[in-house]
Amino acid sequence: MWIFGRKSKEEPIYARKTVSIRMEAIGGQGANSAGKIFAEAAVLGMGYTGNHFSSFGSEKKGTPVKSFVRFSTEGKAIRTASFIKNPDVLVIFHESLLQTHPECLEGITAHTDLLINSTKSPDEIQFPLGFKVRKFATIDATTLALKHECGLNAIMLGAITKFCPEVSSDLLLKTFLRFFSHLPEQVQKHNAEGYEAGLKKTKEYLFEDSQASVDRPPEVLPRMGWENAPLGGLIVNPGNTILKDNSASRKGLLPRFLPEICFNCGYCDMVCPDYCFVWKFDPEKKQAPQLQGIDYQYCKGCQKCVVACPVQALVTVPEGELTAEEKSQHLFPQIHPKTKRD
Repeated sequence: MWIFGRKSKEEPIYARKTVSIRMEAIGGQGANSAGKIFAEAAVLGMGYTGNHFSSFGSEKKGTPVKSFVRFSTEGKAIRTASFIKNPDVLVIFHESLLQTHPECLEGITAHTDLLINSTKSPDEIQFPLGFKVRKFATIDATTLALKHECGLNAIMLGAITKFCPEVSSDLLLKTFLRFFSHLPEQVQKHNAEGYEAGLKKTKEYLFEDSQASVDRPPEVLPRMGWENAPLGGLIVNPGNTILKDNSASRKGLLPRFLPEICFNCGYCDMVCPDYCFVWKFDPEKKQAPQLQGIDYQYCKGCQKCVVACPVQALVTVPEGELTAEEKSQHLFPQIHPKTKRD
């Protein structure tokens, strides 16, 4: 999305002449909308010039998404739509991206501000050796979004204003509510509450060099593709549904199974797109199949089972709340040797 605006009559009072923001997220978390809203507030609201664009693959939930915002407080035309390699502000919508997609940290400099959606405090997060940022913060946006019944991007937009004083937080909130003005009034109210929670719950911390203690991951791209690229026409890693892992697709929420309520109707299994429910079958077929739990290796957190369950035996919870016992159910115990199955 491209937006160009006229320079406002009021001269900006902040030191940065240009600001670039890169948002790293998972499809369905609202990063694309958040980028559009922020660019609209900066250009049409503050009178800056700038643009917004996003990069995503198959346009489906669970896939990596990048959203980019550039704007100039001096009114200079922003015409480039290239990847933002060295952002002034890097926003990571899900902590798991640090492990599943370590390239999301590429391009960070000592002048970058970092915001991460995480249950951990800033001093608990470790980064690669040599890593350095100016300021950073964490916020448990997933839990706050559940509490206020709003989108994750509402929390993150409120938090971003801590690192972008060039854009008025009140103006950004108005832009945000106008963007979703077609939604019911109750939803808009929840979005406003979520935005305010993100603004209030985010605290900035100075980065400590001792936190950069993890060995750097291997380079994302090969240095010389012709030297180490696999031979054409060979399937070096054949597809296998047993080895599939959907954990990287999750947005931080999972269904929790409450066996004491369940009466084994099977509706959850009917709507599950990945068949991740574990059942116990009576070899003599004298008893109906009994639901044992969920194999979270294959669950991408779509929550269709929660909607389908007629007795609320499946409830949505933050991923971090699940116990090791709840995660011990597996469809294929042969690839999990520590798993005990009847």
